[in-house]
Amino acid sequence: MKLDPGLDTGDILTRQATPIDADDDAQTLHDRLAAIGAELLLKTIPDYVAGRILPSKQPQESAGYARKLTKEDGRLDWNQPARALWNRVRAFVPWPGAYTFLSAESKPQLLKVWQAEVAGESHGLPGEILEAGKNGIVVACEQQSLRILVLQREGGRRLSARHFLAGHPLTSGQRLS
Repeated sequence: MKLDPGLDTGDILTRQATPIDADDDAQTLHDRLAAIGAELLLKTIPDYVAGRILPSKQPQESAGYARKLTKEDGRLDWNQPARALWNRVRAFVPWPGAYTFLSAESKPQLLKVWQAEVAGESHGLPGEILEAGKNGIVVACEQQSLRILVLQREGGRRLSARHFLAGHPLTSGQRLS
């Protein structure tokens, strides 16, 4: 894209699409787009300088500005559908990171969620742990449930749910908020 006085409003020289796969997160997509962008620059600049590319205007009707992300954007709201939370987890790796709190007697413990998947139907209250075992930690959502696969306790290491549960047992009925 050419530069002009606006923010991301310059004419387009070339573009390339890439799929967003179910196992992609913001980091894997960032890395793939960086590689694609580098390749496009190498191909596009010589053709543009030689006059073989005609720039095209960006459609203004679909343009919009996104506000800067904050740490609070990563907090998981269990009153949302599981698919929305799964996408939030994927979107916020590595920053600001998706997180929730485990209700505890003294003070809630922050849990950062690194990887999850939609687990299916649920019959619990949003935020209720339905299952905690070797296949992950299943949490009820407004619609369906979310299976947490990789997580990290504040101040701890990133662990698979199975390894996390070995040192931090959770039981059905406990609540995340």
